[in-house]
Amino acid sequence: MSDFIDALKIAEKYYNKDAFYHAVRVTVNVANNNLIPVDKLDDCIVLALMHDLLEDTDFNLEDYNGCFNYRVETCLNLITKNKEDTYEQYLNKIKENYINYPEAYLVKLADVKDHLTQIETLTDELKEKYLKALPCLL
Repeated sequence: MSDFIDALKIAEKYYNKDAFYHAVRVTVNVANNNLIPVDKLDDCIVLALMHDLLEDTDFNLEDYNGCFNYRVETCLNLITKNKEDTYEQYLNKIKENYINYPEAYLVKLADVKDHLTQIETLTDELKEKYLKALPCLL
């Protein structure tokens, strides 16, 4: 539970309002997903709250060294798109690491789902991006 509280405090500190709401929606989606194994759920919830921090804010994981377990930190790095990678390469890395780090994969699916359900902000360009993501992940 303390990892969740720490993640929530960090999310509130670093995300703007819209990004925070997005992270919370992804977290709720993950928490309500009965297909996520119970032993992975807590880490998935923490990861869902933090999934856009490294990519979209000035959050630095090194500033919180040891605050989160190794799996969460590894998955957070995995779910963060490197600037050198294409979007397809990034998605393939997540999928290729499913066996060892299913948390990143499960949270990315929840992230894509949330983006596709936000009709008021879903531009044609974003819709195309996230619809193309599904076959890469599935």
